[in-house]
Amino acid sequence: MAGTTTARWSPLAVVPAALLGVIAALVLAPSDLPLDSLVRTGADVAGAVVLGFGLLVLWARDSRHVDDHLAWRGALVAAACWAVSEVTLLVLGAARSDAVSATAVSLGTFTDYVQNIANGRIGSAVVVVALAMAVLAATALRTDLEVSGIVVVVPTAVALIARPMTGHMAQQAVGALLVAVHVVAASVWLGLLVAMAVTLRSRTAWADLLPRYSAAALWCVVAVAVTGVVNAAVRLTSVTALVDTDYGRLILLKSVLLVALVIGGWWRRRTWVSVIGAHTTHAAVSTRRAVVETAAMAVAFGVAAALATTA
Repeated sequence: MAGTTTARWSPLAVVPAALLGVIAALVLAPSDLPLDSLVRTGADVAGAVVLGFGLLVLWARDSRHVDDHLAWRGALVAAACWAVSEVTLLVLGAARSDAVSATAVSLGTFTDYVQNIANGRIGSAVVVVALAMAVLAATALRTDLEVSGIVVVVPTAVALIARPMTGHMAQQAVGALLVAVHVVAASVWLGLLVAMAVTLRSRTAWADLLPRYSAAALWCVVAVAVTGVVNAAVRLTSVTALVDTDYGRLILLKSVLLVALVIGGWWRRRTWVSVIGAHTTHAAVSTRRAVVETAAMAVAFGVAAALATTA
């Protein structure tokens, strides 16, 4: 029982890994908003995990190896963390709008921020979605109601792209679309593997679903790389800006991490995915490998969160 519990909670390694990414980014590009970057990382990771659990519930329709109860419980925890992180971001935003500390934000200032400031309205909508996902997951856990994963996937994906789509790239002709693809692809890549690490408890389950994840992850990597390159090309004015500007240094760090993830993914496809069908890889081994991969992805998420709040 202890081993199972440890394996179930081991995906929480994404939390310190994501924070490590933020710290590395802040070293390269010091920011006046370090707390925003840290909280934004938590929100982005939690939202991605909610999306991952929604996708896993969808896969459960044609796979008997997915434990719906575990999936919905994981979705509930992730959605609750997402909601708390997003509310914290709203408080921090309201504090900046009134030039006060987060602990000195009045109800009037907070209300004005969420009603009249664009970022506040967007953040409020995301909070509503996160809370709705938590309620939905709790309902699925407490009742026999059949809930489709699509009810999680669609609103969660929309909420994840809502804030990024209002940034710099939204001013370009297809910028908003590129940002949406980038965010959703990265979230699926991380969130689905975290959901699998939490939920899959047998070697047969991993043998059934890991090849499907690997195929989806390949397309996610391509989408993240292509959209990231286009985004950087639009924002950077020269090659030297990669080292001369905070934005460029963070892009360079993200690129290095992406290359490392691609190499690691290629190696895993050869040593893990290609042999998983033989049912010779113990479930605990697959879980540990998934945790290592998701932790590495979470570092990149931390850098991306710092990039979004500092550059």
